[in-house]
Amino acid sequence: MHMIVISSIIIIIFLSSFNIVSAQTSNEKPLRLSVGIWPPNFLAYVAQEKGYFEKNNVDVNLTLAQDYAGTLTDYANGEYDGMFVVYSDAIIQNSEGIDTKVVFNTDIAKDADPIIGNVDNLTELKGKKVGVDGINSFSHYYILESLKKVGLDEGDVEFASIPVQNMSDALKKGEIDAGHFYNPYSLDALKSEFKILSTGAIVPGVLTTVLAFHSDVVEQRPNDIKNIIKSLVEAKEDYEKNKEQDIKIMSVKTGVNKTDIIKGLDDAEVMDLEHNSQISMNKELNTSASLYTSGNSIADFFAERGVISKYPNFQYIIEPKFVNELLIEKK
Repeated sequence: MHMIVISSIIIIIFLSSFNIVSAQTSNEKPLRLSVGIWPPNFLAYVAQEKGYFEKNNVDVNLTLAQDYAGTLTDYANGEYDGMFVVYSDAIIQNSEGIDTKVVFNTDIAKDADPIIGNVDNLTELKGKKVGVDGINSFSHYYILESLKKVGLDEGDVEFASIPVQNMSDALKKGEIDAGHFYNPYSLDALKSEFKILSTGAIVPGVLTTVLAFHSDVVEQRPNDIKNIIKSLVEAKEDYEKNKEQDIKIMSVKTGVNKTDIIKGLDDAEVMDLEHNSQISMNKELNTSASLYTSGNSIADFFAERGVISKYPNFQYIIEPKFVNELLIEKK
């Protein structure tokens, strides 16, 4: 009789513990992830619609962010747990006290982010007016680094701050001679027979998109962060096998037409685990393709311009453990 009672008590305790664990698991809130209007980011919708998030036991709430600048503010205010963000903006946010960790390098510009103008090449911009999406912004930095490649410096051109969505009109009206574009805004300028003077390919590491989360989220929910990265990697692999199907998913979920999505994906280099582990998040690699090296160059620019007052600690900001673990598991 005593054994029966004891066994019953043990079973009750076990079931109670199981219920507590189950309740904790079921009450775990979905991670809120902002998805900017940039085709490589749209692979998150493939991960969602094809069940990769579900397969990897992570609950993610995706929000399409039409207003990128507004999304940065929303993230800073805690309305999102994570976001796809231009690396330089993640650096600025950290300097402003928004404790953030970069956990994955999603893509880098290849033929993306063209500098488009009414001249034949970058050297002909000397003495001309160039549009950037914000003075002292990543757009400004990108143009300066591109001009350096042809021997021009900041004093050789005049800069104008123009939102990228208005850049094509400014070029058509003759208000500028060239400007920094990105898809889909570049398509309108190219229809008007302006020329591509340069792309992100000549300045590797300057234009890169990363997946970033608030540091406390990374610390409290490491398995979920890891499984989001795993799901995105699997979505990329799925896209490589089922392009037509996945482009349709991305178009339906974002409202961006298929042609723009294809061009955006073709113009960028979407990163895999190997590149992240061996290059992007390799602190020993002294090349602009490393987030550590490119981060220092970007931070130098922002510090000189007074954009940041606190120099970032990239050993803290960049968190490579997830990609390293996933790569080991994959092999």
